[in-house]
Order: sequence, then structure tokens, then C-alpha cells
Amino acid sequence: MTRFFLFLFTLMYGLTAFSQTTIESNIEWSSAYTLNISESQKIEHLQFKNAAITYENSFLPKYHQLIPLNGNYEISNVRILSAIFEPITLEELKVLEQNNSLDKITTSIEVNYYTTTSQKQQYGVVHFFPFQKNSSTGEIEKLISFRLSYDKKNVKVNSTNNKSFKLASVLESGDWYKIGITKDGVYKLSYNTLKSLGIDIDNIDPRDLRVYGNGGAMLPILNSAKRPDDLVENAVIVQGESDGKFNSGDYILFYGQSTLKWNYNSSLQKFEHAVHQYSDTNYYFITANSPELTPPKRIQNQASSAATPTNFVNTFNDFQYYEKDEINLLKSGQEWYGEYFDVITSYNFKFNFPNIDPSSQVHTTVTGIARSSLGASSGNIMEFTVNGGSVTNLNFAAVNTTLYYAQYASSSQASSNVLPSGDIVNVNVKYNKPNSSSKAWLDYITVNAKRRLIMDGQQMKFRDVNSVGAGKVAQMNLSNATAQLKIWEVTDIYNIKNQNYTLSSGIAQFNINSDSLREFIAFTSPDSINIFRYGKVKNQNLHGFSQKDMVILCHPNFWAAGEKIANLHEGEGLRVVMVEPQQIFNEFSGGVRDIGATRDFMRMFYERALINADLPKYLLLIGDGSYDHKDRKPGNDNYILAYESVNSLDPTASYVSDDYIGLLDPNEGAWGSTETVDLGIGRFPVQTLEQANHIADKIIYYATAKSTMRDWRNNVIFIGDDEDSKTHMQQANQLAQILENNYEDYNIDKIMLDAYQQISTPGGQRYPDVNKAINDKVNSGALIINYTGHGGEVGWAHERILDIATINEWTNIDNLPLFVTATCEFSRFDDPSRTSAGELIILNPDGGGIGLLTTVRLVFSGSNFNLNTSFYNNVFEPFNNQVPSMGEIFRTVKVANGADNNTRNFTLLGDPALKLAYPKHNVTTVSVNGVPSSQVDTIRALSKVTVTGYVSDSLGAKLTNFNGIVYPTVFDKYKQITTLNNDNEGAFQFNIQNSKLFKGKASVVNGDFSYSFIVPKDIAYNYGNGKLSYYAQNNMEDANGFFKGFVIGGTASSYVADNTGPSIDLFLNDETFVNGGMTDDSPILVAKLFDEHGINMVGNGIGHDLVAILDDKTNEAIILNDFYEADLDSYQSGRIEYQLSGLSEGKHTLTLKVWDVYNNSSEQTIEFVVVKSKDIIIDHVLNYPNPFTTRTEFWFEHNQPNQELKVQVQIYTISGKIVKQIDQIVNTVGYRSSEIVWDGRDDYGDKIGKGVYVYKMKVRGSNGSYAEKYEKLVIL
Repeated sequence: MTRFFLFLFTLMYGLTAFSQTTIESNIEWSSAYTLNISESQKIEHLQFKNAAITYENSFLPKYHQLIPLNGNYEISNVRILSAIFEPITLEELKVLEQNNSLDKITTSIEVNYYTTTSQKQQYGVVHFFPFQKNSSTGEIEKLISFRLSYDKKNVKVNSTNNKSFKLASVLESGDWYKIGITKDGVYKLSYNTLKSLGIDIDNIDPRDLRVYGNGGAMLPILNSAKRPDDLVENAVIVQGESDGKFNSGDYILFYGQSTLKWNYNSSLQKFEHAVHQYSDTNYYFITANSPELTPPKRIQNQASSAATPTNFVNTFNDFQYYEKDEINLLKSGQEWYGEYFDVITSYNFKFNFPNIDPSSQVHTTVTGIARSSLGASSGNIMEFTVNGGSVTNLNFAAVNTTLYYAQYASSSQASSNVLPSGDIVNVNVKYNKPNSSSKAWLDYITVNAKRRLIMDGQQMKFRDVNSVGAGKVAQMNLSNATAQLKIWEVTDIYNIKNQNYTLSSGIAQFNINSDSLREFIAFTSPDSINIFRYGKVKNQNLHGFSQKDMVILCHPNFWAAGEKIANLHEGEGLRVVMVEPQQIFNEFSGGVRDIGATRDFMRMFYERALINADLPKYLLLIGDGSYDHKDRKPGNDNYILAYESVNSLDPTASYVSDDYIGLLDPNEGAWGSTETVDLGIGRFPVQTLEQANHIADKIIYYATAKSTMRDWRNNVIFIGDDEDSKTHMQQANQLAQILENNYEDYNIDKIMLDAYQQISTPGGQRYPDVNKAINDKVNSGALIINYTGHGGEVGWAHERILDIATINEWTNIDNLPLFVTATCEFSRFDDPSRTSAGELIILNPDGGGIGLLTTVRLVFSGSNFNLNTSFYNNVFEPFNNQVPSMGEIFRTVKVANGADNNTRNFTLLGDPALKLAYPKHNVTTVSVNGVPSSQVDTIRALSKVTVTGYVSDSLGAKLTNFNGIVYPTVFDKYKQITTLNNDNEGAFQFNIQNSKLFKGKASVVNGDFSYSFIVPKDIAYNYGNGKLSYYAQNNMEDANGFFKGFVIGGTASSYVADNTGPSIDLFLNDETFVNGGMTDDSPILVAKLFDEHGINMVGNGIGHDLVAILDDKTNEAIILNDFYEADLDSYQSGRIEYQLSGLSEGKHTLTLKVWDVYNNSSEQTIEFVVVKSKDIIIDHVLNYPNPFTTRTEFWFEHNQPNQELKVQVQIYTISGKIVKQIDQIVNTVGYRSSEIVWDGRDDYGDKIGKGVYVYKMKVRGSNGSYAEKYEKLVIL
């Protein structure tokens, strides 16, 4: 979207506490926008430039502005001044009414603002709805212009970091062993258990044994919340340690806590459970030679309090839950659901509370969701009963079941309190279906009950809420106790206490200060069975890392590929470190999978950075992610955790994002609208090492291969969908205009769908010429390909202009573009059941893209456009005086649009530290036909033009040591295109400058170059500015530039007559091809052309295109204007290379027709045979010359290009005697081989006599298949 025009007036107040700034701004409103979700679903909303549109805000457009504060300030006292409004139209009012937006509009604008931080730089963010209800007239008005005034208030900056991280991990040395548990309890590690872990138990001093663990609960969301740093030692009992030897009867006792956490809600007076999102197993680490210098922690005795009890505790609070995670309805978000209410509408659940207190009520909570077009008033209700008692209802709101973007289901929760009738609490849950299509799911059930404090079973945890209070002392009276009973206080899980008690008449009694809630576990037998043994853990010390620019978080399966990327960027001067996910979990979350650990690891670098140069810049995640964090579904590919939103039911508000890891400032973590990302984060969505290596190899090739240095680096392609009342074409065109106005070094091409003929097929409307145009642009190459429009996981647009099959066939390895896709769900990488089209673009080993700035969920076009606009405002701008990396661009764009939650749906698939293939130097035009570039010259049709120039550095100085090739392209004037109005939504007009008068190559010697061409007769004869575009390279560095200071138009006053068409030499794949030869189904058309005055490639004249026609299908002609390039230092000769694809097996013909600049034509036809067999096939076996005297070559055609072939030639006499055998390995390039040479001598070096001989050629392919043929030869 076009940027606001801002004028800043800053009043400086020296050293005062604030400065005041005013921004002048206009809001440029456009007509109401209609978004077509599907054939039957449309959304209409009001729109202005840079508006943020969300479903949550009823599609009411919101103004937002990011303001750099340039120092340690926070924004304050934001005001709208000099506001000018105008009434909305009746049509606009109708739109607001349809969207139920009017209730958000009041008599004054409420301005919201906050301060956010990215990379320790402060920004102010202002946002509001630009509407008001006129208090006098009652009319709704929209804001047109205003002054935004705000203060910058000084913020005190702490001289110390928010959090101090340990300098070394305990895991850096010693021998460490890991176990896992899934339930709270006291566990016993016996001699045999420890030995089975691999511990040399007979040769350790048990007094040195330590157990570490961090409690298992999920890490806090807020960065400012307290959490363990590194592994924390837990107090344990080591029975028998005093003799310094671990005997067979010795053991360790420790308290283990599961990943499930219960929290007391004081307002609701109940305990609530928190299920770990990433793991059901908690881990503990055991060592006997920790590097810590403090004595090992042992469980100490805790005396009973001598204070007088204020509370006598004979009952305790207990709780249970039921939650079955079976389905994630949107395959998005954190929430999973269990029992399905459809055919079966009633389920029973039992909870056992031994020795339940019959005088205390049981508190039961049921949470569920329902999908129905009817609300609770129509019977959309889930009801539950406890022990057959009264019914409690969960009332569900109706949802729109026809709109794709609407909330999928509504949730509800209800609670009941009943007195128990026994130890068993029966809960029945029933769903009343208001209609046949309604359905519901259970989320969870929690039951809080009071039990009598009677020991039951071998282990029992207890706590009492009623005894908690300031100054209170609780007397705990535990019945059914024996002398074997032990009681531990487990309130502080790291410092367990052995509670002393008195035992009398089976009652264990002790007093405890109960200012806060205290928790205990009583046990008679520890658990020695339910322990999972994982063995030895390698030493590591992530805490000991020095500052890094780039972190590569790589799953161990893909390590080799990660090392390639690390080596690439270390060679560029970046400080890079590679880590495995489990290493991070070991040091930052006690070994438990938790995405918060990854963020804490990155925060360690962020907090330690004292200067900007030491801030971490990039995080690369190598491994696919999944919405299924716990591998509930088969075939899951959860290699590197991805953050899933809390919202799991609203398609417009549920998302997956890696940005969560990059929220590093102390006040961030909850991911409210005030938080912005501090890292450039990218991901390789790979599932195999082969895929990871393919991406790594592509990146290294892109960054280092000299063969990629071609003029595709000058090209940017914009593709606009034809839906939604031309909106996407308009947006694509506006994005292109940013480059056309500001970055003219780059050549813009536009593929606007409605400019092509739409056809009807049984599968729907299609644009076959658009499919071909996109394919051609990918194959010929572009720096960036930008798509704006509808899309999904399998491709672009309702007309399927790009699909998975096409992506998989791309072989553009030498010219990989960055794809920017402002469309829905194109790269939904977290669905393990499908590899999305966007993922396939980067996974394609032979081509596709170098990366994608792409969408992973449903997005809105207005917000997409804002982000897209930010991208083009930054992608060609230097960052710290260097060309920006993809990660720097990505982070900057995210920060600029951080107030819009739509931004979270964009992700970077690719390497964030990689820089696009921006040409490094400049190309300067000196003269056109001897006229200095400072003066305007006119070139005319059929005139000969000579251009001179040089390659320069960024300051304009000639690079006299630059020797290489410059690739000039001469463009005709801009032309206006009017689209075809295929969908009857109105034609769209746009300007484009893509008609090429000449494309060639010229030598650069000591920085200078010169080239000539004859202007084609087919130019547009009106006068206007053309464009000279340059790309130059010397196999080490490259350059680009442009020149528009000349006019094209009219015809030359004199010119040489020419009535002869061009000469054509036509081949497939390479110049060894012969007519009638063999090829595969995707050969390369190769044509060598010559004409005295040059080849016409303009495409302006009707019927004067360079055209290839397959099998006489003139209605499917292939236009080749863009694929012709003149030879080095020549405008007369040149070459066409074009990749054909998808040809059927069998015989074909291909006719090429070309025109010279005088519009004389020539054509030539060749025949060829397509062979698709994977096995080797040979044909046209011959030797040349034949007959021969002293030398002949054996030739053959085959269907195995770019393969290693084993060839054997045996020469026989007419009687069948073998006289010579030649064995040779042939490395093929094309489909014809002529590499085997024979001098007419036998195996002993003797000359063979004259006569007729028979030879057999046998060729074995790389897959083991072989083919053979017999032919005759004559020796003279």
C-alpha cells in the first residue's frame, strides 16, 4: 500500500524530560472493498491506504503508525489535532451495518498507543479507528486529515541486564545420566537401576551423588517471570552412603514431579490444571562428579512447629481431571479435544476419591465446544450431572457454519457443587443436538473434592487450603499411619524436607506454619518401576558460548546440512553456532521439550549484549514443525517446535509462528499487540537429511556459484489475481510502482490475470497462458517473484495458475527467486499430513525458490498489502551500510506492521542470514550515438545505435580492473495495457515497459564497453523515453544500472534495404542433435540465429513474434521473444534457449519462425522422438567416417542425459571372430555421444586388414539397464 506522506516537526528541549513531535497525515480512502472467500462467500469492508483489517474488529479498518523514537524514550500524551472529517456515504453506512461495526464508533476517536522495543531500539505505536459519530447530527464521519501530536518521555535505562545468565552449565563436565517420569511421587533408584543406566556404580563415592531436575512444568510465558537457569539440584536421600561405597542394597530416594501442574485459583476457590503443551514426561539428571563445589543436597529433617495450632486439619483438598487430546479441529493452535458428540451424545466418567469427606461439596467443572448454526436458545446445550443429581448446562453460541473464515465452534464452561454420596464421583455429559448437523466435543473435566486425611495406598499427596492465612499454624492429623510411614514436604521441589511427626494410635501428627499453602506427600513405599531410563548424556555448555550473530537450531538428523550453512556464513565473517534442540532443553527447561527454552537461550545472547554489534541477529531452524507437539498422530514431523496460538477455533486468529522465539525484551513473552520481534528468523521445513542437503546446497550455490551471475538478478515479477473487484491487480501494480519510482535499476514485469484470455474447462475457469507466463518467468529467472491474490496450500488462484505438479517440475537452479506470497495458507508448514506448495518451492532440489516470505494461515488482503509495501520499502535499502539480509528485511517488516496480528501469519522459509543476489557495482552510460548521456538523444526505427559506458563503484569511479561481460537490454517506451474484463468486474489499466528492442552481450575491457544494435521496425512509433538496462559480471563481482535519458520514436531518414529473412540452425538440448533424434519429455529448444541487421524480439507487431509451434498446433504457439539473446559483441547473431516440458511419448515436430528487424521472416522444422523409459534406450548407432582408414568415431543417441554410461564396442570379422573390444565410460551432457574413437588397430596394436566388419555396441545405464545394437563398418 502507498506510504503515508509524513512531515515531521520536532521541537527540541535540550535536556528536559520530554520532547514534543507533530506528524501531519492524510488518510487516503478508497471505495469499499469486496473480498471473495469462495464462490458463495464475500466480505465487503471499508478501506484506506495502510488500513489494518481483522475479523475480530468486525472488518472495521484501523489506522496504525510506527514511530521510531530514536533513543531511550517512551511515547506519551498522544493526541489528534486539527482533525478534518467528512460524512460517510449511504453505501459505506450499509457496509458498516452489514458488518455490525457501528457499535465500535463513538462520538470521539479513542487513540491507543504504546512503546515497543526491537533490538533494544524504542518505537512508538499509535492506532485507532478513524471514525466518529457527530454529536450534533448523529452522522457517522470518517477522518480525512489530522495532526498527530505526541511526547517523547525519557526512560531510565538500567545499567545492568534484566536477567543474569549463568556463565557455565553444570553439564559442561562430569558424567551425567537421564531418567524420566510421568507422575508425581517418591521414586527409588536402586543399585540395579543405576547400573542399567551405565553408571559405574561400583567405583563411585555415593556421597557425591546428585540429582538435578527443574520440576517439569511449562516455562513461564513472560520473560520477566522467574524460572530456573540451567539444571537445578534437588535434595535427595542416598541410603547407605556413609560408608563411601554404593552397595547392592543402597538406593536413592527423590521426589519427582510430572509435567502436569495444578494451580490454586483463590477467586474461584478451586485448583485448576495446566497440561504441558509439549511433553508428558519430566526428566531428572544424575551425576556423581558434578563440577559444582557445594556439597551435594540431601533431604533434611523438618521439626514440627512448636507454635500453638490455629487450625486442626483432618481433611485435605484433592483434585482430578479428565482430558483426552484426540483432535485439533483446525490443525492449528494449542487446544485439542476429546470425546465427539454426534452419533453418540452421552458419555460417563468416574472419579475415585478414597475417604471422601461427605460434608464438603464436590466442585465439578466441564468445558466443551459445539459447532452449530443454532444458539443455546434453540437447544444448543451440553448438560452434565454429578452422581445423577441436578442438571448443569453449558450454553453454546451459534457459529456461522458456511463461512470459511468464521469461528469454527463456540466454547463454554460450567460448574456445579454437590455433596458426594460416596467415594466415586460419577459425571455424565450429554449433548442436546439442536439439529442433525450440530456436533460437540468435550475439552476437559476437573473435579475438586475434600478427602478425610486418612492414609490410602502407598503414596498420597495432601494440602489444605482452609488452614492458610497470615500467622496461622496448622496441626496435620494423618490417620491410618504406621511406623513405616514417611512424610515429605514438597512445597519447594528443590529442597524437599523430611517432616518429623509424632505417631499415636495410628495418627501421624505435626504442626506447620501455614502462612502460605504447604504441600506434602506421605508414603510407605517408593516407586521403583515407573522410571524411564535414557542413559548417558553428553557434556555440553551452551551457557558458556560467547556472543553470536547467528544461531542454527538443527535437529541432529540434519546436522550435516546445518554445518554447510554454518561454514558459508562463517566464511562471510558471521559468528555462528549450531545447537540441537535437546541441548537447549537440557540447560533451559530441565530436559523437557518447551519452546520457551529456545527463547530463553536466545535471550541469553540478547541480555548479555552490551553493544548493538553483539546482539544476536539470526535464528535458523532446520527441521519441520507440526501443530501436533506431542506426536499424537502417526507420521508426525515435529523436529523443531513451532509456536501455536492459544486460539484454536477462529481461522483468522489461530496461527503458527516462529516469531514467538524472537520476543526477547524483558516485558515481552505473552505476545500481546505491544511486542515486536528482535531476530530475523527462518526455517527449513525439512523431514529428511536429503531435503536439508538440497536446501543447503541450493543456498551455497546461490551465494557462491559464478554460473548464476546473469541478468535475471535485475528482474522483479509482480503477479496479480483477477478477483475482488480488481483489488489484487491494483495492489500488485502499486507495489510495482514503488520500484518503478525508486529503484529503476530493476526491470519490472507484470502478470495481471485479467490481461490474459480466460477459458472454461470441466474443472472450472482457467488461465493457461498465465500458467505458461509464470513458468517462463521462473525458468528465465527473477530476483523476486511477488504474488498478490487468492491461494491455498496447493497453489495460487481459483484458476489454478500455479500448482504442486508445476512447482516440482521447475529446474531453475541457476536463477532462484525469492517468492513473496501475499495469499492464504500457501506455506502451511505445520500440517504433517501435507507438504504445502510453498514448502515444495524451497524443497525442490533442482530449482524452485531460494526462500519465501510467505503465509501460513488465512490472511486479509489489506494487511497483506501493508506488509508487502513495507517489504518493498526496505528490500533494496542498505542496512548498516550493507545490502540487507533476508532476516534483516523480515524483522524490519515485522516491526513496521507489529500492531497488526495478521503479520504473525507471515513466515520466512529460508536462510535469514542469506542476502539476495543484489548486483554489487554500478553500470554507467556515457553516450548514445556519440551524444553524451547528459543530453537527450532520439533513436528511430531501422537506425543503428551505438552505446558506450563503463562499470563503476558506488561513488561513480570507473573500475578499471573490471574485465568481463555486460548484458544490455534495450526497452521500448511504456505501454498501457487494458485487461479483458473476463469476470465482468470491469477492465483494469496498467502501464508496463517490457518490450525489448535488443538483448545482447558486450565485452567489458578495463571497465569500458560499447555495443551496437539496429532499432527494429516494430517499435511503437509515438515518442517517449526508452530504457537501457544493464547487468555486468566478471566471474567475481557484478554490477547493474539503467539509463532513461533518451527518446524512442519515428523512423530513420535513411537505411539499407533488406528483403532476406534470418538463417536458422535448430537443435534440441545441444548442437550435436540431428533431425529425427531422441530426447526425453523435457528437452531444451536450441536455435542459432543470424541476420545481417539483427533479430526482431519486440513483440509489438502482430504476427512478428519469435514463435515455436509443436506438432502444427498453431493455437498453442510458444512466444520466445524473451528467450533470445545476441552473441557476444554482435547484434547480428544470437541464440534462443527454451525449456520444453511435459511432452508426450512418441514422434513430434517443432517449427520455429523468426523475424529480423526489417520484418523479414524465416522458419525451420525439426523432427524428434520423445522416449520416457527409465531404462537405457539407444538409437542411430553409427561410426563416422565410414568407410575409414586410420580413425573413426562411434556415435549413438540415448535417453539418459547427464548420466554416466558404460559403453562397450566389440568389432567382429564377418566370420564372427572378435578382433577388438573397447570399454569406455561416457559422461553424457545431451542425448548424443561421439566420444569413443578407434584407430583401426586390434587389442595388440596391430593394424587390421581392409574389409567389412560387424560391431556390437552395448550401453549400460546408471540404473543397471542396458541396450545393444549391431552395425557394419568398412576399413579402407
